[in-house]
Amino acid sequence: MRWWEFESVIGSDVIALVRGAAAEAERRSALTPEVVQAIVERGWFKAWVPREFGGLELDLEAGLRLFEAAGWVDGSFGWSVMIGAGGGVFAGLMRETTAHAVFDPKEAVIAGSGNPRGTAERVPGGFRVSGRWQWASGAPWATTFTANCVVTEGGEPVPGANGGPLIRAMAFEPAQVRIHETWDAHGMRGTASHDMEVTEAFVPEERMFSVFEGEPWHPATVFRVPFVEFAEATTASVLPGVALRLFDLVAASTRERTEYGGPRLMAERDDVRSRMAEALVTVEAGRTLLFDAARQTWAEAERGRPAPSTLARLSLAANFAAAGALRAGSIVAPLGGMALNQRADEAGRAWRDLQTAGQHGAIRPTGLAMRGAELLAD
Repeated sequence: MRWWEFESVIGSDVIALVRGAAAEAERRSALTPEVVQAIVERGWFKAWVPREFGGLELDLEAGLRLFEAAGWVDGSFGWSVMIGAGGGVFAGLMRETTAHAVFDPKEAVIAGSGNPRGTAERVPGGFRVSGRWQWASGAPWATTFTANCVVTEGGEPVPGANGGPLIRAMAFEPAQVRIHETWDAHGMRGTASHDMEVTEAFVPEERMFSVFEGEPWHPATVFRVPFVEFAEATTASVLPGVALRLFDLVAASTRERTEYGGPRLMAERDDVRSRMAEALVTVEAGRTLLFDAARQTWAEAERGRPAPSTLARLSLAANFAAAGALRAGSIVAPLGGMALNQRADEAGRAWRDLQTAGQHGAIRPTGLAMRGAELLAD
């Protein structure tokens, strides 16, 4: 018995394709071309992109449910859909002509980094950029790369409005980027989260934009959700899906394996039943809160700007959902037996994917300190 039905969101044909290719994706540290093409054909990389660009223009809850369902199919698949789609919010921040050039193609998808590990020296007509960034998920199939840089003049950082150096994002053509195949992680192996590097690349002024400052030119509701809370919610949404897949697989195994040194099936033991129930309600609590916070945030964004308290709730819900998924995984994983140690085991892959995804900076527990300070200041 279960109450999550992800097949209708993803489709049985895609589920079969992705799971059939999961071992190959793990071996090559990248989704297979056939899986990437399936994502492109269904428009999932353009989930947030406005319809005038050929995008789906989903609302926040619908997008989160898509990413959760994709994570349930396979962790690397779900992460790749989520990260690839996330770049769609840049369409409202780039200049209009640049946005159309980047997002009009059917196969449009961005890979990149928000960490300002590059420098962008002002030159006539634009910037001369050099830098190397880690963890550019989806690098092999990206049609555009973006990365934050410290803007410099004469080799010195330009001051920003907040007193620190001025940070701006640059949009690179694939030919300007060197991909270093560095991704050899414990989990989420199929995401191809390699390093990217540019050296003395010229970026025209019109391909520079800011993720955190300025007003979007496009009126779509998604551009009125601030990027930090948006990133927290979308990142967190994949983890409950992966946790529920782990639950499915471990539950199935308990109905087939007998207890150590005894005749009963694992599923007949009360302690196993209790732990499985605890895990399920733990992940369910987080995902329910996340979807509710997403609905509230979207309703306010449709009217203007979400209130600070609403954004704080979305942030807390995202972290709670991620933490709940990780805790649920830690409850059920010990019930999976030795099979979880095998690289080829699907439950083992889900367990590794869950742990790896939980290390992302957008949803790590340290991020809660800012929200706690806000709550205590009231």
